[in-house]
Amino acid sequence: MNTFMLEILTPEKPFFTGECVSMTMPASDGMIGIMAGHTPLTAAVTDGMITFTPPDGAVKMCAVSRGMVNVSAHRVRVLCESAVAPDEIDEEAERLRMQEAEIEMRKRKSYEDYMVSQLAFARAFNRLKVKQHSAMKTNM
Repeated sequence: MNTFMLEILTPEKPFFTGECVSMTMPASDGMIGIMAGHTPLTAAVTDGMITFTPPDGAVKMCAVSRGMVNVSAHRVRVLCESAVAPDEIDEEAERLRMQEAEIEMRKRKSYEDYMVSQLAFARAFNRLKVKQHSAMKTNM
C-alpha cells in the first residue's frame, strides 16, 4: 500500500503528522482527492472538512479554515488557520457564534466588520457541519 506523509499544521500546533493512504480536502476550485504519487500542486484551502485515511484504515476528519496546501509525490503539507477534530467541537458554542455573527452582519457597520462577521459565521457553520457529519458516520 503506497502512503505519503501528511502534515496538517496550524499557527498554534500541529494537528496531525503521519503516514496516510488518501485524503480529500476543500480547495478554492472544489474538493481535491490526494493519494501517494500525486502530481505536485499548490492550492488555496477553503473552510471545509478534511478527511484522511492512515494505513490502519480508520478514516479521520477535521474542520479546517482557510490556508494553503503544498503537495509533492510523497508529502502533503496543509497550513491552515485552524483545524479541529469533531470531538473538540462544542455544538452549542458554535450555534451561539453563528447567531452572534448573523446579528453583527445585519448591523452593516463597515465592509471590514461585515467581512469579519461573515468569516466567523462561515467558520461556525463549517464546524457544525463537520460535527454532524461525524455523528452520522458514528451512528452507521
